[in-house]
Amino acid sequence: MRITESLRKGSKGSEVTQLQELLIQLKLDPGPIDGDFGDKTEAAVKQFQKQQGLNSNGIVEIDTQNALNQAIQRQRFYGGVSGKLPLPGVALIQEFEGCKLEAYPDPLTKGKPYTIGWGSTRKKDGSEWKLGDKITQQEADELLILQLESRYLPPLEKIPGWQNLNPYQQGALLSFAYNLGPNFFGAKNFETITRVLRNQQWEQIEAALVLYINPGSPVEKGLRRRRVAEAKLFLQPMDNNP
Repeated sequence: MRITESLRKGSKGSEVTQLQELLIQLKLDPGPIDGDFGDKTEAAVKQFQKQQGLNSNGIVEIDTQNALNQAIQRQRFYGGVSGKLPLPGVALIQEFEGCKLEAYPDPLTKGKPYTIGWGSTRKKDGSEWKLGDKITQQEADELLILQLESRYLPPLEKIPGWQNLNPYQQGALLSFAYNLGPNFFGAKNFETITRVLRNQQWEQIEAALVLYINPGSPVEKGLRRRRVAEAKLFLQPMDNNP
């Protein structure tokens, strides 16, 4: 959203229409989308301003505009129960994991941990799957989000500077963690990626990621593709126009 002048009660036109559309996306009620800044639109703006800790005067100026854009961007890029899960990473995980609704052996060990859905190795209660267990597609999707939020996101949030990373960068690391473990940062054998993240050496991120491909194993080729895709996502520029 880019306004040319302040919007307030009595304002009319396409910018008010855009404002009303954004408020609806944020689950606020501005009344009909008619380009007329009336009582309901003013009340919705005040409610949003109060939620954001802004001066709730019902007038849309630069601070409210920026807060609206940021809120819409977060809605586009973050999800889950917490609203903190970087959705670009979820999409990348789904691309590489694939989804199977019956438990199958780990491709590397040819046995445990048995895996199901989008690469989930444990049930909601934390217990292991047994070979032949089955779930529905909805259960698989819910299980992925649950495990990402409960097991993978908390350790990632402890990485220095995590909150300053954009959702593409966070998403790439979420995919990396889902594949190699949530506590990789600072762990043995992860010195290179730890250094690159700690020092924010983004020009080295692809070279660091592609080190972790289990060279010589049957999964090397697939892991190399995944690491390259994670690097591409990490380096993808943000579009700041919701």
